[in-house]
Amino acid sequence: MSIAITQIDKRFKIDTKRIVPLIGRVMRDESASDRIIDIIYCRDKDIIPLNLRFKGKNRSTDVLAFDLTDGKYLGEIYVNLEIARRQAIENKVPYIEEVSRLTIHGVLHLLGYRDNTPANKSKMWSRQESYLE
Repeated sequence: MSIAITQIDKRFKIDTKRIVPLIGRVMRDESASDRIIDIIYCRDKDIIPLNLRFKGKNRSTDVLAFDLTDGKYLGEIYVNLEIARRQAIENKVPYIEEVSRLTIHGVLHLLGYRDNTPANKSKMWSRQESYLE
């Protein structure tokens, strides 16, 4: 398994000592331990053009996952640290917990989980939260 982390916005801290093992556990538990994944931590100004180009939405979002499956390569996840900070405050949870939640959410999308229906969302979010415990 290979997890590459890029942090575009250095204003916000990322605890890679927590994130990398957590994502490793998700990938092992989901039978994807032989895969390669890129995680990019960014900000509003980085994610808005991606959201517009690939989702048709000219606004910010918290996480985007791009399934780029090619052999062992699973894909890319963009996590918006500005929204993570806002959501952490709104939900009264630690910032690193929200960053972890969004990262797990992106990984689960790459592994085939969907949140496009209430049933799918319930299943995906239950799995996501189980990894945070």
